[in-house]
Amino acid sequence: MADDLLTPKHLKWIFAMVLVAGVTFYFMWGFAFHAFFDYANYTISVILVFTGLFGTFLYRELEREQAKAKASE
Repeated sequence: MADDLLTPKHLKWIFAMVLVAGVTFYFMWGFAFHAFFDYANYTISVILVFTGLFGTFLYRELEREQAKAKASE
C-alpha cells in the first residue's frame, strides 16, 4: 500500500521541492535576519539542497535503468 502512495513520479517532485526549499530558505533567512554568512543558514540550506540534488540524480538513474530494461526486452 505504501508503494502505491510514493511512486517514482511523486519522489521526483518531492526531491525537486526539497531542492527549491533549500535555496528559498537560504535567501529568506538571509533577507529576514541580514545573515547570509550564518552557520545555521548554511547548515539547513546545505542539507536541503544536497538531499534534493542526491534524490534528483537517483531518480534520473532510475529512469535510465528502466529505459535500458525496456530496450533490452
